Amino acid sequence: MKETVNPINVLKYAGAFVACAIGSGFATGQEIMQFFTGQGIMSIAGTIVTAVIFAWIGGLFMKHGYEQQLDNPGDIISYYFGKKFGKIAEYIFQIFLYGVYVIMIAGAGATLAEYFGINPVIGRVVMAGLAFFTVILGLQKLTDILGSLGVVIILCAVGIGIYSFAANVSAIPAAAAVIPSLNITKTSGGWLWSAILYPSFNAVVVIILASSIGKNANSAKEAKLSGILGGALFGAAVLAMNLGLMANIQEIFAKSVPTLALAQKINPVFGVIFSIIICCGIYTTTVPMLWGNVRQVAKDGTLKFVLIALGLTVLGLVLGATDFKKLINIIYPFSGYAGLVLMGFAAYREYGVRKKTASIAEHASEIMEKDQFNQSSDIVA
Repeated sequence: MKETVNPINVLKYAGAFVACAIGSGFATGQEIMQFFTGQGIMSIAGTIVTAVIFAWIGGLFMKHGYEQQLDNPGDIISYYFGKKFGKIAEYIFQIFLYGVYVIMIAGAGATLAEYFGINPVIGRVVMAGLAFFTVILGLQKLTDILGSLGVVIILCAVGIGIYSFAANVSAIPAAAAVIPSLNITKTSGGWLWSAILYPSFNAVVVIILASSIGKNANSAKEAKLSGILGGALFGAAVLAMNLGLMANIQEIFAKSVPTLALAQKINPVFGVIFSIIICCGIYTTTVPMLWGNVRQVAKDGTLKFVLIALGLTVLGLVLGATDFKKLINIIYPFSGYAGLVLMGFAAYREYGVRKKTASIAEHASEIMEKDQFNQSSDIVA
């Protein structure tokens, strides 16, 4: 039986996946700086490793979301970890998701403060308010909004990265030599470990929304293709952004929002436009993080849902009044370790359990065939 695949759905779902993963860390360039550019020239190879892992995990999450058809999105965690550890893992992952939400709020304040000189409190309040009102609209509206914005943001980010790299490509050898001597906040463990850790923490970020989107696909194939495309697009954006940052490293390494410095270097007007795009990128991750937390304990459209969303929004504003760089450097690596464990369980559920189930089914089939043969032999006798 042929599985239905709608190309429009694949693009929309892939866009929503990308939008969820982008966030303030990627859109501002701070994630890319810490996980890739700060690691030196080998970070180029690292971005390829990241793209492969992203595409694999995106396809897996969305496919399982379609297959399981879970009423509570957070139950996908229990599906991977089993009944015994599932509930504990759910709460741990919800804490990490909320940590990412807090980073998004802090990132909104840092972006507007660095470019426009606006009090960071204003940026944080506006972002938190927009996220709150979007979340209470429900999942379907959320997917439509994120799917549209995700494609736009990723194209702009890739465009800035490629242009900044192409305009200063001759600076790459010098950048490779100077990066080790620069005071860049970066993840520890080297380029390969960073390349693995980056999609690992993003697995924690996207799992709830990805499985929820996959549930609404027309088929398991459509869901899987959406996740693979979304992961591959995000990986390509990471590569382009890394090259652009590396080619201009000495001018932007100390900036809280390095991508904004790149955009402004191209053209001041484009700097203004990209500052808005960055805010959109922050918005597209802030919303699903808040939605994932609230949806864990309340259903869309209920008074309980609205009240919990409001409470978490207020708390996020309080916690978001923290240094943006430090938040990324502390929360994301720890989320990455949790994501590694998650990916291991997801791989076992897909390959280990399915193989075991197939083996049992094959063995049962052999027994049935043997019984039928024996019964036929008795009749003949």
